[in-house]
Amino acid sequence: MTTPLTNQLMRATLARFEADRFDALATFQLYLNAPAAVGDHPDIVGQLVKAAAKLASAEDALEALNRNFLQAVEAEAETDD
Repeated sequence: MTTPLTNQLMRATLARFEADRFDALATFQLYLNAPAAVGDHPDIVGQLVKAAAKLASAEDALEALNRNFLQAVEAEAETDD
């Protein structure tokens, strides 16, 4: 059974990983499409590697949360009906 606090905590957790995902995607867009904006960063490949790791981590976490918690909550709600 879920409570309002449980729902709020899950939404906050999902929002954090979604923000990390969007941050990583924005970093890729910046480095790949606006080279003048990255003049102070000599290690562009290194920055893209960090962004890729952040993106993969966020997407993996979102998938794991969905698989282990969100789908379980949906299944529980269907069983209660």
